[in-house]
Amino acid sequence: MSGQILGDRYEVERQLGKQTGRWTLLARDLQTQEQVVIKLLFLDEQLEWDDLKLFEREVEILKALSHPSIPRYLGYFEHQLPNDKALALIQTYVEGKSLEQCMQQGRLFTEAETKQLAKALLNILVYLHSRQPPIIHRDIKPSNILLANRQAYLVDFGSVKALKNTNETSAFTVVGTYGYMPPEQFSGRAVPASDLYSLGATLIALLTGTHPSSLPRRGVKIDFGSAATVSPEFAEWLERMTEPNLEQRTKSAQEALQILEQGRQTPNPANPVVKPANSKISLTKDSRNLEILIPSLLGQTQLQIDPQQISMTTKRLGFQTGRPQVSPRHRINKLEYRRAIAPGDAEPQLTIWAGSEKYELSHLLLTVPELDWLAYELSTWLKLPLN
Repeated sequence: MSGQILGDRYEVERQLGKQTGRWTLLARDLQTQEQVVIKLLFLDEQLEWDDLKLFEREVEILKALSHPSIPRYLGYFEHQLPNDKALALIQTYVEGKSLEQCMQQGRLFTEAETKQLAKALLNILVYLHSRQPPIIHRDIKPSNILLANRQAYLVDFGSVKALKNTNETSAFTVVGTYGYMPPEQFSGRAVPASDLYSLGATLIALLTGTHPSSLPRRGVKIDFGSAATVSPEFAEWLERMTEPNLEQRTKSAQEALQILEQGRQTPNPANPVVKPANSKISLTKDSRNLEILIPSLLGQTQLQIDPQQISMTTKRLGFQTGRPQVSPRHRINKLEYRRAIAPGDAEPQLTIWAGSEKYELSHLLLTVPELDWLAYELSTWLKLPLN
């Protein structure tokens, strides 16, 4: 098709990709003289209804996106063929090398390089998942990530899905790539955390030089430990990203990014920290309320969190000392745990932040094992990472 004019404006230069019923072309816009990408879908007897649905969805979603690391929508038209016709999507061209091409050339990425890519891609996912409705890519893999001008780009939105309901569980078209798809996607379900699994699997591929489908498994988990040399913290982060159990996987791109940047993990419910055997602390909780009672020599400290507020009161000899500390529940935004590791470190302290208000649990009342346990319980219940 080289030299052919499409839409009375775009001169085809070469083919970039070809699938059954779909072509991807590099062309030049004769009005602007800029290179563009044209995605053609052929409307013939071999066309599957799902292919048309996905193509139309890609057009509509790209129209609504505006991000420097996502190809920009430029136009859409119908192209008449001798016997049939085709639909054409025009988008900006990113001249770069895909991560798949890097792998084929034998390149292995270091932990530092992989973390840098992870942060860039997580920022893109934060943008997509925070849209209303949330947008799920559903096909993150090395061939759909380009490196150009020292920047990472997420491309090919042909499998994209707008999640109209965050609790949506109904089945829809199964899309994705084996090895990079989380288990729930095999049954036609995808949620924002599904993209996190695919991203984690992609990062593992970069570190090992091997596609996840060819790596050994530990049960249903990707076993990359023997194929990649990374720090224990980063290995744990990757394991949480690629956790097959959706309930135990990292919940959001924002959480994944925060943990990666700050180096602290949200405790894994699969590996709970248990209450020390000799502790006299009382902790009661349900899905809406949590109460911690910490006894002292002459009284107790009470921390309560309910749907409306967080409060802390201290009693001595049965009498309340000072005014209770109270803040609206919705202002709780950070959980900070400073744990002494070596001699000379600051004393251990667990702090709940509600805006600028601090609710502190310190070593003066608690042992380090007790603080470890409470940090786990609060982080799990509040769904906040430890900073």
